[in-house]
Amino acid sequence: MPMDFQILDADYEVINDSSPVIRLFGRGADGKSVCCFVPDFEPYFYLKASGDLNTVARLVEETFTQVKKVEIVEKFEPIGYQKTKTKMLRVTTHLPREVPEIRDEILKLQEVLKAEGKWEVYETDILFRNRFLIDKDLGGMVWVSAEGGSVDPAKYIRTNGSGNSRCEKFTCDTSILASGFNKVENLTLAPLKYLAFDIECLPLDGGMPSPEVSPIIMISFSFEPEYKGHKTLVLLAKPVEGLNSDVWSYTDETEMLNQFFEIFCDYDPDIVIGYNHQDFDIPYITDRVKTLVSEGKAINPVVGRDGSKIGYRKFGLITRTEMKGRVVVDALPLVRRAFSLKQYTLRAVSKELLSREKLDVPPLEMEEYWLDKGEKFKKFVDYSRRDAELALELILNLRLLDKYVALAQVSGSLLQEVVDGGQTSMVETLLLKEFGLRDRVLLPKPDDGVSAERYAMSSDLKGGEVLEPKKGLLENVLILDYKSLYPTIMMAHNLCYTTVVTGDRSDGVTIRPPSGGEFVPSEVYKGIVPSILEDLLNKRTKTKKRMRGASNENEYRVLDATQLALKILLNSFYGYSGYARARLYSLTLANAVTSFGRSNILNTREIINSTIGKIILRNKTALLLDEAGKLSPPDRVVELSVAYGDTDSVFVHCKSSGDLSLEEVSLIGNRLANIVSVSLPDPMELEFESIAKRALLIAKKRYALWFFEPKNSGWEDKIKVKGMETVRRDWCELTSITLNRVLELVLIEGDVDQAVEYVRQIVSKVRNLDPAKDSEIVESLVLTRTLTRKIESYKNKQPHLTVAENLKKRTGVVPSIGTRIPFVITAGKGLFVDRAEDPDYVRENNISIDVDYYIKKQILPPVERILEVFGVKMSSLDFDSKQKGLFDFEAKKPEVKKQEKPSSEKESKVKVQEQNLCEKNGHASQSSLFDF
Repeated sequence: MPMDFQILDADYEVINDSSPVIRLFGRGADGKSVCCFVPDFEPYFYLKASGDLNTVARLVEETFTQVKKVEIVEKFEPIGYQKTKTKMLRVTTHLPREVPEIRDEILKLQEVLKAEGKWEVYETDILFRNRFLIDKDLGGMVWVSAEGGSVDPAKYIRTNGSGNSRCEKFTCDTSILASGFNKVENLTLAPLKYLAFDIECLPLDGGMPSPEVSPIIMISFSFEPEYKGHKTLVLLAKPVEGLNSDVWSYTDETEMLNQFFEIFCDYDPDIVIGYNHQDFDIPYITDRVKTLVSEGKAINPVVGRDGSKIGYRKFGLITRTEMKGRVVVDALPLVRRAFSLKQYTLRAVSKELLSREKLDVPPLEMEEYWLDKGEKFKKFVDYSRRDAELALELILNLRLLDKYVALAQVSGSLLQEVVDGGQTSMVETLLLKEFGLRDRVLLPKPDDGVSAERYAMSSDLKGGEVLEPKKGLLENVLILDYKSLYPTIMMAHNLCYTTVVTGDRSDGVTIRPPSGGEFVPSEVYKGIVPSILEDLLNKRTKTKKRMRGASNENEYRVLDATQLALKILLNSFYGYSGYARARLYSLTLANAVTSFGRSNILNTREIINSTIGKIILRNKTALLLDEAGKLSPPDRVVELSVAYGDTDSVFVHCKSSGDLSLEEVSLIGNRLANIVSVSLPDPMELEFESIAKRALLIAKKRYALWFFEPKNSGWEDKIKVKGMETVRRDWCELTSITLNRVLELVLIEGDVDQAVEYVRQIVSKVRNLDPAKDSEIVESLVLTRTLTRKIESYKNKQPHLTVAENLKKRTGVVPSIGTRIPFVITAGKGLFVDRAEDPDYVRENNISIDVDYYIKKQILPPVERILEVFGVKMSSLDFDSKQKGLFDFEAKKPEVKKQEKPSSEKESKVKVQEQNLCEKNGHASQSSLFDF
């Protein structure tokens, strides 16, 4: 009977020290956890050698006992257009670990044979589990139907160091030995189990706890679905009577920890959640258990589905944890990637994103709360429970995993790799699959020396074209966008590692990018990267079409996450081509892509400015001059000029004797997009995206738009900002608030005088604030910076370090690495870094704020960059209502008309957004290959 399940994790075991067995862990449609054992898959790699390959093969087999067999195969090499395949050796080893053991030594046989040329090894560093998934066209979170029968997992589990079988703690409900697989098309998620946990430690004198001496006194769980009737559980490391049914007490820490692991395995979660638990909770539990065991305590810290124990590994500042068969999800880095916030403490994040308050117990008072027998102890328990609840709610309520699940399914990577930020591995997984299908081998990852050379070469990589803006305030600006610019350029011109001319040449004409180099056209050889991109683009088009016919909200959500994942991958291949640590690196390819992009935007400007020049509006149609013929009084003549352009966007100013409606401007936009698109090779396309009723262009990559997007047969308006301080975290919130309102007044109201008056009022409030009374203003002046390493590791003094040191002196607590530390600058003499202080301390002690710093360094500079376009100077904005004899000023008013919103547009609150960031809630969209 076939077993259908969704793959969560994969690894392998070596049985009897002789044969590897793949293990696929997942959750079935029936709700049961599954471990699927797959024997008989062999590790291998490729060797390109010169001379007689039969002789080389015999020498390899005779020299290395690790080698199981050597075969002569024909493969294309990784880089360059090639007419014929190269004969190579496929070397199969007995065990996966033997591939890295011999991959360097095998190259030394060239010296033994005194062979000429350069020997190369390929695909020697692919994890064995990934090799299996790639070769079998499987991947993370895909559904499979496995043929096979049930099996005793003890046959396929190694014994641990003491000779005891880990199988005693094997937690999967079902174990099968697979004889075959079929991928299953299924949009739904398996009925996954989610578990969040949080620990509380008893710090010494309120300081940072240490696992060597500070006990774990409380552990909280939050479950979805519930565990034996409980949505939450709190475990206590001391006996307490009269507790609620979801608070369980134990005689001591050891008994509590053993119960923690028992509950963990009994619940058998698929997704293990926490908030900063990769950097704190999991390492702390691991080290604390080691301490207790060294003291003679008996603890069995099993967390893996195969009976493996809790653990972690450090890679510099990065901590990685592994729980076999499960996916470890730390909400903190996921929130950081998805939202732009001032602070990322659980308290700040929960309040901002969930509208829920985190309960707080001061570190210095924790021991008092723990020893208390009344309300303080109950509050401590609730505090612990709430932390686990919030971690779970962040993941589930904000649907933070949706994108990562879709990325795993689309790329074929395991979910854990994707969650941990493995965007490079996703691209390489897709490349490995397609290279394998085309009989082409792939290079190993470069070493540090090669990567350093590539970094040095990166200065030769030229980016996109940015046109000089027509500075000032413009009305009726069309925004045209190239659809998936770099991916479509690679498809249109067949740009690929496999089509670049490096040796063999085609008989016909080659493609010559403006930046240089040559590529063969698709008629000669269809490039692998263009083929992958075409497939991704087609899938995205189909997915978006399916979204329109989705039968319910859940289906729509899954499809939306899938199309976003496809978009992310589409846009990853260009960045990968110029990434110094990529397996495949080609400066020729990367420069070819951007050079075609620069050429396109310049050609578009030429077409709009010179070839078209004007559009005639007649009877709800947009006509070219030669199409319109003789003009009549009702005709509207619209002059066109490109006001700005940046990489894949073109801003077109539409100037007419009368006002233009949104519908009229959209007619022009669609006509221009169609005309330019005809000039482009398939599948490149210029799209009409939106209209800026007013656009304030200040400099390259710095502008603000009041723009309208067509939506649901109407229009949706927003203010969109690029290169200004509306959401930057190194400015205080009052800067953003002030700038946002100034932009509303200038762009929507067209009233510069009112904008100036508003700024003067803000400045006056700051000049006259009372920290004890004006707590709201003080809060808006808070700045934050991230503590990226230990305080003593910083060479130069910085304001957030001053605050961290002050907090340590007062409370004994040192903020953990990765924490964004809030501070304000107080009045006084000396360097401003020495005058940084904790905001709560300032309010409680009514300490004066350095108002000059905030006005002249924070609020006015970014505002002036906008208002100076209209002749307004900073000196005229610095106002104090309590002073007399202040001079007046006169701003140069813009020549703009008051703009009413279109009648079809419902009143909506204007939202400000940074380009590449979603609205005020802070959604972060993908801005580069390695940040998503």
